Amino acid sequence: MKKAVVLFLLAATGMLAQARQFEVAAWRGESVAALVEDYAVPDMDLGLLPEGVKGRIGTLREVRYMTAPKSLQYLYCADRVEWDSDESGPRVIELTVASDTKPGVYDVGPMKLKIVDRLLPQPKDWKYYLDLWQHPWAVSRVNDVTPFSWRHYRKMRPVWELLATAGQKSLTVSILDEPWDHQCYDPYHSMIGRKLDADGNWTYDYSLFDEYVEFGRSCGIGPDISCYTMCLWGYIVRYTGPDGRTVAVEAKPNTKTFDDFWGPFLEDFAAHLKEKGWFKDTYIAMDERSPEDVLYIANFVQKHAPGLRIAMAGNRKPSDFKGITIDSYSQVLSHVTPDFLAECAERRAKGFVTTHYVCCSPFYPNTFMSSGAGEAFWNGAYPALCGLDGFLRWAWNSWGEDAMKDATYWAWRAGDTFLVYPDGSPSWRFFELRNGIIAAEKIRILKEQGLFTEEIAKLAKRYDAKAAVANKCNFPAIRKATLDLVNR
Repeated sequence: MKKAVVLFLLAATGMLAQARQFEVAAWRGESVAALVEDYAVPDMDLGLLPEGVKGRIGTLREVRYMTAPKSLQYLYCADRVEWDSDESGPRVIELTVASDTKPGVYDVGPMKLKIVDRLLPQPKDWKYYLDLWQHPWAVSRVNDVTPFSWRHYRKMRPVWELLATAGQKSLTVSILDEPWDHQCYDPYHSMIGRKLDADGNWTYDYSLFDEYVEFGRSCGIGPDISCYTMCLWGYIVRYTGPDGRTVAVEAKPNTKTFDDFWGPFLEDFAAHLKEKGWFKDTYIAMDERSPEDVLYIANFVQKHAPGLRIAMAGNRKPSDFKGITIDSYSQVLSHVTPDFLAECAERRAKGFVTTHYVCCSPFYPNTFMSSGAGEAFWNGAYPALCGLDGFLRWAWNSWGEDAMKDATYWAWRAGDTFLVYPDGSPSWRFFELRNGIIAAEKIRILKEQGLFTEEIAKLAKRYDAKAAVANKCNFPAIRKATLDLVNR
């Protein structure tokens, strides 16, 4: 009798332990981040991981933020991942599964790890088009190093390489000072030098531009090069005059000043890009400009640098920019409509890229410090369920005064301007966005293989942009349904 009781208790204990396992699923070749359930934290042992799986555990450290610009009310968000930390707080685990890992279900202490017998390509080979804008000068300031010195590049590398793990396709390059009229804490400067001599001849210095593009590619970012911009928010362009002093003039599209400044540059720039083998990878990029300005610039580019591509983020349908070929177009989520989505398939057939973006708006779904569970994931996964090619966001690393401790930004909601911290540690918001991007890439693969067609179509109906912007979606439930489907 006593023996039977002991066996029963042992069995019950085993069932309880099994019931309290949290589950993580991944394809071969995938890196996945997941929250560790509170009960499981003391018993996590990475030594139990199966062969071919590497892991690391971190603590989500709290970061202060102002609830709204200039509100003077503060909250805290467990967001910054500090690896190998013994500090108290929520835990996150990142697992990297080798492409040759044996599929199966593994008990890893309090975690059940499911390795799905499907292969995820390397991030550089994903078809998903991700464009999170980078800010080199922010890295220089927070580390107190000379811009583009070897120390600066050393500090940038881990931040840029982390971005590459999400399949980043575009390198953000500024070809003029202050393309966004100093909306950032740190100003952007031109990566191309311009000098006008006394005879009216221009010379251009591409040394920094070349060096930075090669650096970005060495970090796994690219191959595209997004050059900001020929249509500055403040229209002020700068160059070095014959006397060695900086000259600043207003150069609005459809003016002689604009033509005289940009015409010779485009011709010289195109020749340089062709010499480097980068011409087909380069865009002249614009941000929320009027159809009139975009039309003039697009025609001007084709006149002086035929074949150079155009990229733009805006709030209209691409067809509203009549007479213009926009090779890469991103639409703010709040303006994603059925009419807009109907144009995407036509654009893809022509080889064009079409994405959506969020910034300081819409409020839902977003990647703010205050955003709810599932919102970042939703933005990452959404393109695959509605026919878009990817996602764009400013900014990857435009930090405020002390982002390690305080995510507040003077003009924008906290979290709007960065997804990575100055020491190179990821935010949980970034991990959730990346999880959504990976889910989108899995959906693409499943579609191409003709699998789960009806289930994917049913899931797509839950990815309703209008409902999401109105905060009428159950984002955590949609996240779970998506992961359950792609990890079958």
